Amino acid sequence: MTRVALALGLLGLLGGCGEDAEPAATEPVEAVEPTAPTGELRGPTGEAVDCSGAPDDPDEVDQLAQAAAAGDLAGSITGLEALCGAHPRSSSARVRLGELLLRTQPPRAEDAQGWFDRALALHERGCELGFRDHWAALEGQGLSRMIRGSYGDAIAPLRESLRRWPGSRATHYNLACALCQTGDLDGCARELEAVLGPLEAPDFLSNDTRPPAHYRTLIERDPDLAPLRADATRYEALTARIGSTP
Repeated sequence: MTRVALALGLLGLLGGCGEDAEPAATEPVEAVEPTAPTGELRGPTGEAVDCSGAPDDPDEVDQLAQAAAAGDLAGSITGLEALCGAHPRSSSARVRLGELLLRTQPPRAEDAQGWFDRALALHERGCELGFRDHWAALEGQGLSRMIRGSYGDAIAPLRESLRRWPGSRATHYNLACALCQTGDLDGCARELEAVLGPLEAPDFLSNDTRPPAHYRTLIERDPDLAPLRADATRYEALTARIGSTP
């Protein structure tokens, strides 16, 4: 299935499920740290995670992202796993690890979902994410669920992402796919109208230079949008809009 993917910052733009992905890492990623029955976050060794101090995001996070972009996906996954163990308050390391797990073949969506969930839990408790990583975590929550076929569960994080950053064309498109697959064809069409319209992307997505016209082929071919294409009235109205897109 085709997916317009989350921007990966230093890693560039990750293609959808239908595009070539990197080979899967040979070493399994350890389970995400547990949450106590009281809701308290625990580190890898069971210690409580205290987010009251300064951010705990090591410089190696970006270095490993660069290494993955250069082709060392498996090594970067292993390195980020080690960083997560050594830095239990680093929400950004967990986002980047989740992103890399979506690049394996096949995408390791269940593992990735756990790391995105954990990063956002840390963020909510004060281990704050920057704008780029916060967006990527919400987008990653949606994508990891969509890859696993849980389209309904993908809608909430994608809507939350658009509430904060309404100029993300890729997020509008991914939400359209989720809505289409859950039977909300009117909502799907509205999101695709947004995709094809004027949008001002946030600064951290400035490297995504795909124009609205890029989405024409996706709309015409994406299997996730098949229910919309089967509705002649809605699809003809949309194709008229596509025809006028620069």
